[in-house]
Amino acid sequence: MSRKIPIPPPAPSSGGQNKGKKIGKQLKSSSPKNQRLISFSVFAFSFLLYANTINHSYVLDDDVVYLKNKDVQAGLSGIPSILTHSFIYGFTGHNDQSYRPVVLIIYAIEKEFFGNNPRTGHFINVLLFALACVLLYKLINILFSSHVSLLNAHYSLLVALLFASHPIHTEAVANIKGRDDILNFAFFVLSLTYILRYVDSEKKKYFGLSVLFFFLALLCKEMAVTFLAIIPMTVFFFRGLPLKKIFSGMLAFAGVFILYMLIRGSVLDTVTFEEKMKVVNNALAAATNESDRIATAIFILGKYILLLFFPHPLSWDYSFNQIPIVSFSDIRVIGVLCACLGLVIYSVIVLVKKMKSPRPPLQGGEHSPSEVFAYCILFFFITMSVVSNLFIMIGSTLGERFLFVPSLAFCIALAVFLLPSSALLKVEKITREKSASNEGLAKSLLNIRGGVLFVIIALFSFKTFSRNKDWKNNLSLFTAGVEATPNSSRAESALGSSYREMGEKEPDPGKRMEYFQKAIVYYTKAIEILPDNTEALYNAGVSYYGMGDKENALKAYEQALAVSPEYTNAANNAGVIYFERKEYEPAKKYFLQAVKYAPNNSDALGNLGAINHNQGNMREAVDYYKQALAINPANQNVQNNLAKAQQALDQKK
Repeated sequence: MSRKIPIPPPAPSSGGQNKGKKIGKQLKSSSPKNQRLISFSVFAFSFLLYANTINHSYVLDDDVVYLKNKDVQAGLSGIPSILTHSFIYGFTGHNDQSYRPVVLIIYAIEKEFFGNNPRTGHFINVLLFALACVLLYKLINILFSSHVSLLNAHYSLLVALLFASHPIHTEAVANIKGRDDILNFAFFVLSLTYILRYVDSEKKKYFGLSVLFFFLALLCKEMAVTFLAIIPMTVFFFRGLPLKKIFSGMLAFAGVFILYMLIRGSVLDTVTFEEKMKVVNNALAAATNESDRIATAIFILGKYILLLFFPHPLSWDYSFNQIPIVSFSDIRVIGVLCACLGLVIYSVIVLVKKMKSPRPPLQGGEHSPSEVFAYCILFFFITMSVVSNLFIMIGSTLGERFLFVPSLAFCIALAVFLLPSSALLKVEKITREKSASNEGLAKSLLNIRGGVLFVIIALFSFKTFSRNKDWKNNLSLFTAGVEATPNSSRAESALGSSYREMGEKEPDPGKRMEYFQKAIVYYTKAIEILPDNTEALYNAGVSYYGMGDKENALKAYEQALAVSPEYTNAANNAGVIYFERKEYEPAKKYFLQAVKYAPNNSDALGNLGAINHNQGNMREAVDYYKQALAINPANQNVQNNLAKAQQALDQKK
């Protein structure tokens, strides 16, 4: 990318040079003043569309990345740990899966100066999204810079508005945890913007900025690896540089990616999941063979495409068994596969044709619609590749957030399809010829297409604004999730947990019982869908216990342990019920099981001390009490029991 390919001057128009100059004066949309006005309009539109989320609470995964993440809660002092551990280490203690320090550092700074205030977090999310939409508007301006100014302004504005209004983005913007998607997208847009500026101006500082922003995108979300293909593809399609120069310029990006992988590999204990993929997290884990797994992944890819065109209903969860396992004999899978292959083949044909006769777009001319469509198709499939479950299993069956970047291809393609460049060029030509009748006809056709886009943006905006309300709190989100995806075991279980938590906090006995009963209803549905849903089984046990129904609570705990013997909380709680019955041997069995899988479980150790205490084994009781206090010195109950056991032991001496 060391030199720019000269762009030939435009061919003279049929109306002569003087008329061409006159038209240039009429097209004021590209003036700096108008650019600032449009940028502000895009910002205001994007911000106001999500402004109704600012007063929302923490929801869903906000606990994982913010509220209960010890590194983030430490504020600025937690940054060293953030830089040297995984994305979820501060919550789970597991140093695996992902490395996204930029996002957590921003959370830590937010916590340091604003405390645990969800309004601040939501405000920052909305602000960043609005700024990202402005950056996108500027990028599309540069992307289509070879078009006449009127055409460029229309595309840029429409793409930005389509992207801002698309309801598929609500998960990323309305959920504070979604900031990783917003930042990843913003840095990607900046990287693409500056590489195009470098190609157009040959200023090396732009190249350096592009590489830097690509590195920051990687530090926000791993899917940025796909940008290694998107960046050179964009330069090739929209600037027509020779492939040799493009690939030589990409060496710096490849070097940065290798650096990122080295850092990531040195920080994480393992780059994959430490535990086996659970069906409740990713339904594809239920596939009995690789063929069905791939067939189901292809079917889900079709679901993603459908959500771009028709984003309803939307849900925070699409896990087992909302999307059942299917095979290649399913006509729907065959349909999706044929459609995707057809799109890819079309794009490859256009790409090969362009490679055989590469040429930069003519100044004052236009990009071929077929080339733009091919670019968008490849953009979509490339950016979806790492989250599609086709090549690697990820921790989710389907996630709306995964469409945050790929949806840009949809927005560009839709704008080009409904507002093709030839229509705008025809309007300009007619304006030059000053034919009132023809001008009216052309403008009418253009208005119809523009009207369709306006209706789409309006419908998207309405859906987005209303969908935002579902993200107010966990209860509203999970209620909407059950309505949208009633066959999801995790969605049912999550709503049950919302009612269980309300019951645990409710002082009124009547309302408390009512909340627990509602929780049981949803846990039961979750278990019916997936009998091995250990979370639902365990929490059903907690709810039964809260209702005073210890018999059913014990059954639920033991069912959970039959599926997952390592479920230490279930083992400890089952032991407590036997302890309360004074059935010490089965109680001891469960407490020992809890300690076996979690040696630092202070509750189970303290309970083992209590059993030995009641059985008269004071030496063993003292030993267990001391182990429990070494882990949790603040446990007053264990402290009191230790004092009594020690006194009894001393008296025996």
